[in-house]
Amino acid sequence: MPSDFDIIVRSKESGEIRLLCETKLHARDIQSAELQLKEAMARFSCPLGLLVTPEVLRAYSDRYTSDVPADSIELLGEFDSRRLLPFKSNGGLQLNEQQFEDAVQRWLESLPDTFSSDTISDPRLAGILTTFIVPALASGQVSAAAPRYF
Repeated sequence: MPSDFDIIVRSKESGEIRLLCETKLHARDIQSAELQLKEAMARFSCPLGLLVTPEVLRAYSDRYTSDVPADSIELLGEFDSRRLLPFKSNGGLQLNEQQFEDAVQRWLESLPDTFSSDTISDPRLAGILTTFIVPALASGQVSAAAPRYF
C-alpha cells in the first residue's frame, strides 16, 4: 500500500509522530506532493513536514488553527537542497526514487550530530533547522514509512 509520505520521525519515548517527510526525485511533482504531505500531516496530527527534491527543500508547520490542512499548515520556507543533501549520482547513473529516499533518510538521521548553523548561509533555513527540525530529529526515531526494495 503506497504511503502519503516516505519518512517518519516518531518520539523515542511515546511513539508520537514528530515529523513527516515526502521525497520526490523530480521537482515537477512538487505541487501534488505538497498536498499529499499536508493531508498526511493533518491526518496524523503531525506538527512538522519536509518536502525534499534533489534541488528544493520545503519545510512546513501545522499551526492547528483549522481542520482544513490548506489553512492550518503553513510553508515555513523553500530552500536550495543541493548544498544540504549528500545526494550524488551513482557513477553517472540515474538513481531511482527509493535510492533518493534512502539518501534523504540518512541525511535526517545524521543531522542531529552534524548540524551547525554556522555552516548554513541562509539565516532563515538555519533558524528553521535549529528551532524545529533538529530538535524533532534529536528526540526521535527516523524510519522509512514503508519498506524500500532496491
